Amino acid sequence: MNTSIFQFFEGTDSESTAVAKITVRRGGILVLTQKAVEMLGEGVTHVQVGYDAKSRAIGLRGAEPGTRGCYRLRQQGKSVSRLVDGKRVFGHHALAAEKARSFPAQEFGDGVIGFTFPEPAELAEEPAKAPARARTAKK
Repeated sequence: MNTSIFQFFEGTDSESTAVAKITVRRGGILVLTQKAVEMLGEGVTHVQVGYDAKSRAIGLRGAEPGTRGCYRLRQQGKSVSRLVDGKRVFGHHALAAEKARSFPAQEFGDGVIGFTFPEPAELAEEPAKAPARARTAKK
């Protein structure tokens, strides 16, 4: 049989890890793709999380373990993504992360990467999902 006729599916892992992005989960957990972690620099295991109120940018920079206010980049199961617990930062700055949202990772300079968090009005303008239909009991 001629195997050149097959089109092989390579899965979503190869697609999602090729993009530098940061996802904010509900409550402020940050999920960095492998490419976003690479943007921080080689061997980075801890980060500091900053916020610029004027531009609403969230920034992360590599930090030495033991640095005041640093967070460990935790592995997410067997995934190549890394987690940062940003709940305190989001709470301190009254940033609402009601549902998960992904943002392209940007370089802000001086070893800082991050993303710009939308204005509350922009978050409210997102189209709502259709409500799930109620199930009725079968008789």
